[in-house]
Amino acid sequence: MSAAIWRRAAGAGLGMVALGLLAVLTGLPLLFPAIGASAALMALSPDSKGASARSCWLGHALGALIGWACLQLLAGGAGHSLAQAQAWPWVLSGSLALLLTVAALLWASIPHPPAAATTMIVGMGLLPELWQVLALIAAATATAGVAWVLQARQRSPAG
Repeated sequence: MSAAIWRRAAGAGLGMVALGLLAVLTGLPLLFPAIGASAALMALSPDSKGASARSCWLGHALGALIGWACLQLLAGGAGHSLAQAQAWPWVLSGSLALLLTVAALLWASIPHPPAAATTMIVGMGLLPELWQVLALIAAATATAGVAWVLQARQRSPAG
């Protein structure tokens, strides 16, 4: 495998290690599957619009906030484990969150599919607290920032 492949893979993996370290040190939910999907998308298709720092940050922020609003509206803000969330209030909340998030992403031209997982994680009550939602957005901000730096470096003549 080429050095370029290893650089991309290392950028994704080391970014998750950094978020994981911050999560361990702070106790905040900064490392979650959807953010890993974002890192993979950025490594696999760095030139696609969906892999841009803007799409990552806005996609996850919209998804998290829409998911939280749906959870408040349809499930009273109650959180559960994934096994317990398989009841109508959380199924409807997660489903409506996905519908609204996809509509918002299409309307705003923000093609970031991992945001769909974020909205369902929040909308189904897996991370029901507002502080947890803000932590997800912080993780997306950090991931987008790293992506922006790495992508800018790859585009520079010296990169």
